Amino acid sequence: MDSTGVVYIGEGGLGVGQRTPKADRWYLQPPGMSDSASHVFVLTFEDEQIKGKCIRLDQTLADDFSLNARKIGTTQAFVVTGDPQYLAENSKVPTKLDPYSEEANSRFIELIKKFPGQAIPKNIGGGKVSTNLLGVLVTGDLIDSADKSGKNYPAMQSFEWSRYQSDYGLTGKDGKIPFPVYEVHGNHDGPQGNTFIVKDIIKRNRSRPGITNLSENGLHYSWDWGPLHLVNLGMFVGAGSNRRDQFHYAPMGSLDFLISDLKEKVGDSGRPVVLSFHLHPNGPAYDWPPQDLKLFWQSIKKFNVIALFHGHTHGSPPSRIQWNQEKFGVAVDGGLDVFNPDDSGAAKTNPNDSKNPLGVRHGFLYVELTDRPGTKRDQLIVRSIYTKDNWATHKWGETWTKNISIPKR
Repeated sequence: MDSTGVVYIGEGGLGVGQRTPKADRWYLQPPGMSDSASHVFVLTFEDEQIKGKCIRLDQTLADDFSLNARKIGTTQAFVVTGDPQYLAENSKVPTKLDPYSEEANSRFIELIKKFPGQAIPKNIGGGKVSTNLLGVLVTGDLIDSADKSGKNYPAMQSFEWSRYQSDYGLTGKDGKIPFPVYEVHGNHDGPQGNTFIVKDIIKRNRSRPGITNLSENGLHYSWDWGPLHLVNLGMFVGAGSNRRDQFHYAPMGSLDFLISDLKEKVGDSGRPVVLSFHLHPNGPAYDWPPQDLKLFWQSIKKFNVIALFHGHTHGSPPSRIQWNQEKFGVAVDGGLDVFNPDDSGAAKTNPNDSKNPLGVRHGFLYVELTDRPGTKRDQLIVRSIYTKDNWATHKWGETWTKNISIPKR
């Protein structure tokens, strides 16, 4: 055995004469061993361990050992979710959430708290969820009511936002989720970026863990996890700050920030990049203006963008499409991966049938980026988890794996 833990087996085998081993060789020193006998090795490979036995011809045991799997790369692991859409009861002074919103979001929070270290089924790769999850990305629509005005909505908005903050926290130490939170705003949080929710996100960004770059308006931001560069871009990526005629939403300067951030923080390094925003880029033109979508592609095409994450559409279970500027599809030549993590909690009472709630299917994504020695064996793995019953139960779903390139640093 060498100093890195590699086991070398010199197989004398059966049916040949045995020689006396030179026991002074370095590789035969403890915990290595040697013997002069006909024998076989029995090796048992497990998810996290290899077990070995050396059995002599007379069936006595010459050696018995076990070794933990070696970690030959570093992994950045995190969760992506979206659209919790906390919904308060319709009251002048709300004191609770809609019962199905409460059920979905409370169950989801408990699931995420217990998620680190959970076993991954063998049929989708096996192993365990990292016990060092770096954070959770939340792709907008944090609450339900901030796109509405009048009546009881202002009070509902305040209650919903208070619950989101107390449940999710910010740093991993001030809420129920035990790792940092990185959210963007969605249309239910303020379609034009002028609600108190968006203003509070700007305040949260000032103390959000690890942030290395903030937009001029304080809304968009970027950070690094190891070799990975991540950028959160609000509602969608577009030019200018305000909503333009014939279109729905205000881009809030997201395109300008993205261009400057990639130039300053990534440059020609070849580092992998992940981008998150709320709207799906394959949506209607009145949501994401075609001219902005074209500028978005032009701004990222020369960079090593390995994944785009969006919210808004829900659409359980989580899914992936690809985009190559010309078209979207399940498999597109030269396409970027575009992931929809589904929503985590957008359930509510059905006004027409209180016993059959709306939106009880949810999901999220577990992401691993593995940087191995060299540049040809690096990998991105995105696994989906989903529920059909408002998180009463859940299952592992589809897994997407691709080789990527992480340059030496």
